Amino acid sequence: MGNAVPPLDLGWLAEQLPIAGLGFPRIYEPVIPSTNTVALQRANAGAPAGTLVLTDAQPAGRGRQGRLWVTLPGQQILLSVLLFPTYAPHWLVLAAGLAVTEAVAAQGIAPGRVGLKWPNDVLLDDRKVAGILIETTTLPGNRLAAVVGLGMNVNGSLDPWPELASKATTLAAACGQTFAREPLIVAFLHELGGWAQRLAADSLAHQSLLAAWRARLVTLGRPTTVHQGDELLAGIAGGVTDEGALLLDLPDGTRRTILWGDVE
Repeated sequence: MGNAVPPLDLGWLAEQLPIAGLGFPRIYEPVIPSTNTVALQRANAGAPAGTLVLTDAQPAGRGRQGRLWVTLPGQQILLSVLLFPTYAPHWLVLAAGLAVTEAVAAQGIAPGRVGLKWPNDVLLDDRKVAGILIETTTLPGNRLAAVVGLGMNVNGSLDPWPELASKATTLAAACGQTFAREPLIVAFLHELGGWAQRLAADSLAHQSLLAAWRARLVTLGRPTTVHQGDELLAGIAGGVTDEGALLLDLPDGTRRTILWGDVE
């Protein structure tokens, strides 16, 4: 693998974006503590749908349930995009996860290597390569704003964090080559924007999205442990509901509907 990783080519991105209604206006700073925080602030200040926040380093990035995201400056995709959904925002969870898997597969990586761990961790060879955090706020006039945050490990290595490296990887480490981040960003926004447009316009789009998302899930049918605070549930991931909740089949024969939690 090469050692030099170029900075984001903002000029190239400006020529490609917006795409599918996303990616303009663009806000970029070399270091942003949290792109989601900036996007939420911009939403409250009247920013339009499609606003994109980008950075090369995110020292205070958040994962689900308040976890910190390990930052590899200049090596990751770190972005947030602002939408105003007229549908239940949990559909964006499915759309965003699916959009990442399609963007990764579009780089020539065999689709069978890429999957989703419920609800929206993107896996490459069963190790996490990207995470998504969606946060919402209600604006004046009862208008719902949703920020889709993406952190993707593109280049570099997680070897300095052995415990993390046992569960996560980068595209470069898994594939033996570096990747340009800009085409991945454009592919992600294209897929996400396409789904957002369909969800807003077509009442049947939810069914199509759910079917495509289910097809990417690697969790189903496997022994699964769910951590919900102090509670630990172990069973078999038996399916998902029509809203995307996980159905966990427990050893006593009962089935639990899981709306949140850490899945292993």
